[in-house]
Amino acid sequence: MMALIKPGASKIVKYFGWKPPPENAFKLNTDGACKKMNMAAVGGLIRNANGNWAAGFCANIGISSVTNAKLWGLFYGIDLAWKLGVRNLLVEVDSKCIIDLLANTSNSPNSSLAVIQSIRRLLNRDRHVCINHIYREANFAADFLANFAMRQPLGFQFLHNPPSGAVNCLINDIYGNAFPRFVSV
Repeated sequence: MMALIKPGASKIVKYFGWKPPPENAFKLNTDGACKKMNMAAVGGLIRNANGNWAAGFCANIGISSVTNAKLWGLFYGIDLAWKLGVRNLLVEVDSKCIIDLLANTSNSPNSSLAVIQSIRRLLNRDRHVCINHIYREANFAADFLANFAMRQPLGFQFLHNPPSGAVNCLINDIYGNAFPRFVSV
């Protein structure tokens, strides 16, 4: 794959991969995807400190923007973690825009306000939730689930076990495999 680098820009290759949460926490990774004619889907998974699958989900949400899809993925994931009794949760999303929207709704598109408010209500429950931005190279399993959801009927699906196609992503994560990315210095 060829990377486009602006003249004069200083870039280096860094490696990124999924990292497990601390022993007393769970980690939620979520993602959203949009394809032809703005058809959108979301996916996410919750793992323990050993990287083992605790639960997952996918949802074909129909027509949506990619921003709203990523927000809905975050909402579904945080809500699922709460319902499963997870009270110490690290959340990772590969969209800096989502982090910014949650921090300040004054710049939010009107179509996103309801889901942003719903996410904030979930975050105000009695528990510890920390949301961080990661690069997509550390979010392959959630990306797989969002794309998997595109081939599913409309609606939410709880996943007790990972779909067979997600196993390679999970193994890469458990073994700490990292993937290259050009980043500015």
